[in-house]
Amino acid sequence: MKQLYRFASAFLFILFFRSTGLGQSITFSELNYNSDSTLNSGNWVELYNYGTDPVDISGWLLKNVNTIPFFTFPSGTTLQPGARLVAINDSTKFISQYPFVSNFIGTLPFNFGNNGDQVRLLDNSGIVKVFMEYADSTPWYTAADGAGRTLELLDAAQSPDSASNWFVGCMSGSPGTAFIPCNDPVVFGEINYHSDSITDAGDWVELWNHSSGYINLTGWSFKDSHDDNIYNFPANIQLAPDARLVLVHDTAKFLSRHSGVTNRVGPFDFNISNAGELIRLFDHTGKLNFSIVYNNHGGWPDGADGLGYTLELIDPNSNMNDPDNWFDGCPEGSPGVPYNPNCNIGIQNVLIDKLRIISNLTHHSILIDMPAADILSGEFQVLNIMGEVIFSGTIHTNPVSIDVGTLSAGLYFAAIRNGKKLFTGKFIVP
Repeated sequence: MKQLYRFASAFLFILFFRSTGLGQSITFSELNYNSDSTLNSGNWVELYNYGTDPVDISGWLLKNVNTIPFFTFPSGTTLQPGARLVAINDSTKFISQYPFVSNFIGTLPFNFGNNGDQVRLLDNSGIVKVFMEYADSTPWYTAADGAGRTLELLDAAQSPDSASNWFVGCMSGSPGTAFIPCNDPVVFGEINYHSDSITDAGDWVELWNHSSGYINLTGWSFKDSHDDNIYNFPANIQLAPDARLVLVHDTAKFLSRHSGVTNRVGPFDFNISNAGELIRLFDHTGKLNFSIVYNNHGGWPDGADGLGYTLELIDPNSNMNDPDNWFDGCPEGSPGVPYNPNCNIGIQNVLIDKLRIISNLTHHSILIDMPAADILSGEFQVLNIMGEVIFSGTIHTNPVSIDVGTLSAGLYFAAIRNGKKLFTGKFIVP
């Protein structure tokens, strides 16, 4: 006998079904979930049609982890091939930061969580077409968490629900447009956050003006992750094009190791963390101008963590928060001047990610050696400091010998790829 059930009052049931793949070539391509207070554009997410056909998303829903509230895309909302649309939750804040961005829609009736959240796009049948769940901790980039930067997608054809498919973009992000390499006039070119106990120079940070114009630092300030830790630059400090300025924590310690460095200011009255943290540069208007989050693990150079080296920047236009864009350069660093590979004598023997590079100066070659279990065949590349491939080849033996006699003096990187495994190391040609 069948039983009938009746409800005494009306209920609203919303059923969501999750699909197994991405929806019709639509993906999330950029996310701003926690703005810096001086660059507050509200929360927003960028949708991108990476396919070859238009996609009508009229009636589709955008939501975070909660069932309600949600945003419904209005009738007539179509993303053309290659088009981007920014869904925002505060038009006043967004327009104040991006007055020339017009391809936005809103407003979202919810925020994205500062500590992590879900971002979901559902079609008008309730099927989840695009899904991601981010966090503000490893393996996600923490520099997108209130440091003035955004999460940018690497590969639109791959799932956005993977931390490895995201990177931290430029200051303020690039809503409504494709990512382009950063061009910050002033960057941190070198960081000494943990000196060796014997050669202790105190903490110091090098500012580098790699623009073509003079920059007046009057009214600028430097902070770590704590707003109360602040150093205000002296008046009338001018950074000439390509000039560097060292900001020191302890002047006496610094001069005991680098007495010839005169292009310096300080001291600042706080330490930067040995375990890694956010450091920031603010301009004369009080707005965040530049930031990075360095670390002492997760692929960041080991030599800078109390072993007598510093973090040296490789490419000022590349991802500043990527550990592969930094290396541990000279012993005690090179404050106030560009890195000079001649600070070390000979090709250095290093061991990074099981890749051992052994010098052979007599025959002008290096040997790249790894455990046989890790590599039976594969390809090798030698790259310069700008990431340009100098030469490459196929591995037939282990170790593999590479002739570096034709290379000019400088820092180089060796990379070996075997399937999905990538092993890297660096060497210096004197």
